[in-house]
Amino acid sequence: MIARRRQDPEWREFERLVARIEADAGPRGIVVKSPDRIRCKITGRLREVDASIRSRIGTAEMLVTIECRRRTKIQDITWIEQLATKKSAIGADRTIAVSAAGFTESTRSLADQNGISLRKLSDITADDINSLLRLDFVLFWHKACAVSRVDIRKFRSLDWKMPSPEDVDFVLPGNTDPFAPIFRNDETGGTWSLNDLWHQLQEATDPFEGIEKAQPPALRTACFPYPGTVTLVSADGPCLLGDVIVTMALWIEAEQVLLDAAKKVEYASDETSAIQRVEFASRQSKEKDWRVSLQIPKNSTDIADLRTGGNWPNSEDRS
Repeated sequence: MIARRRQDPEWREFERLVARIEADAGPRGIVVKSPDRIRCKITGRLREVDASIRSRIGTAEMLVTIECRRRTKIQDITWIEQLATKKSAIGADRTIAVSAAGFTESTRSLADQNGISLRKLSDITADDINSLLRLDFVLFWHKACAVSRVDIRKFRSLDWKMPSPEDVDFVLPGNTDPFAPIFRNDETGGTWSLNDLWHQLQEATDPFEGIEKAQPPALRTACFPYPGTVTLVSADGPCLLGDVIVTMALWIEAEQVLLDAAKKVEYASDETSAIQRVEFASRQSKEKDWRVSLQIPKNSTDIADLRTGGNWPNSEDRS
């Protein structure tokens, strides 16, 4: 009952993918942030970098910055010159330049002279990936819900008791907008919606407790009592509210993401062995960025080199 999360631009997703690759490729203890803002030693102003890597070597703190270009044009010496100036201005120990199209030959010597490492990030197919990454599919389990029925009981100046199914005044129409602020506190002026009631319920208890995966929807009912200070805006006009009895249909459904649909990339470098990465990402997740990742050097045959990670649903996630 909440809106789908906003999709980031493709260039931002490119930057964050590079940051995840570097985070999984590095040793324990490094801190990777994307994007980041670093103070310029010349102007004193904060300058944005696409990502940063901070680590400690002995007692010294090291700063590596990452700059990305997701363009079809091969990058030439001009960008490297710009990065060299920026690297010096913000005091980075090293900069990693990542291009989706690669670099011209003339950039390599200049990059070496200025402490800049060059990387190329490109898409690959399932046939290209290391066999240790060949996971056929990943299942994401999603909590799902729908309003089944909303019963309304008008305010009564009697001792409150739990309303029975027969003791309600009317049922809200099935096409009622769950996000519409149809409830209003007459004392404070505050308003809220059916969706707000759903979130209040989740704060008080776990409505999905005991719901089994891949089973037909289960119906559960909750009562919200009010002391005669709340007005409901209904099709028949406003009325003084006593109780809202919400019946929800709840279920947990599977989303299967196949290898063909996963993100498959190779992170190439002249300095080290290329890295391959496969990311299975949920397309149904609401606000969370849910994914499962596998990463390994391209030619590795040792399962110990495999890095796994990601974000995925757990019992505390809201629906």
